[in-house]
Amino acid sequence: MKKTFTFKTLLILGILFCLPSLTNAQIRFVSIDPTTDTVTIKNFGASTVDISDYKLCIFPAYPKLNTLTVNSGSLNLAANAEVTVVSSANLVDAGGEIGLYIDTFSFSEPANIRDYVQWISSGGTREVVAVGAGIWTTGTTIPNTTSPPYQYNGNGTSENGASFWGTTLSVNDLTANNFSMSPNPASSFISLKFPQVIDSGSLDIYNVLGEHIFNEKLSLNSSLKIDVSNFNQGLYFVKINNQTKRFIKL
Repeated sequence: MKKTFTFKTLLILGILFCLPSLTNAQIRFVSIDPTTDTVTIKNFGASTVDISDYKLCIFPAYPKLNTLTVNSGSLNLAANAEVTVVSSANLVDAGGEIGLYIDTFSFSEPANIRDYVQWISSGGTREVVAVGAGIWTTGTTIPNTTSPPYQYNGNGTSENGASFWGTTLSVNDLTANNFSMSPNPASSFISLKFPQVIDSGSLDIYNVLGEHIFNEKLSLNSSLKIDVSNFNQGLYFVKINNQTKRFIKL
């Protein structure tokens, strides 16, 4: 009985110890703009996280978020919310790096870093830390063929590294061939995925009679999930700007 109690106690303590790390791991950069020194951070988790004491690492500067100007949003970051701050340290246009840390003075410890981005040049001071944390790959960088602001288009949890960073795509550059829609036929939802983040635009859905039944504004979207469970069975047209795809509602 005593052994069982001890095991259960240790298991519970282990879970409680890990929960903060799991929550913090879902706080990520989603936009970096060296031309304006602005940084946008998103909470991909399911609960609010106060990131006031988090620090940016723009070596050798380590500004704490609550000392920076907040352009939009709140540092008490709700689930799925974003906050944009102006860095007090210069983000170098020609090539640089930025790390996001919990409140710490141990910047060489992988356990303390929450996200990392490197553009144009590689081999940044904190690259090895991000590699150790499993959130970056040695020697990779956002290439100089990509123009800022740099946008993250991953899922916020398992998709890490330079391959999930790019620039915004104008809705006018979108073609029917470079965005995907699935499943098709669909019964409950459709998912759209764009090759890059869409800066702005509008998505509309029409039924086969030409009736307009759905609209959603696009703003910095790389993917979109639409509930179609209440749609009647039949053929529908999804229109983004002048590009159209069709799907069948079961």
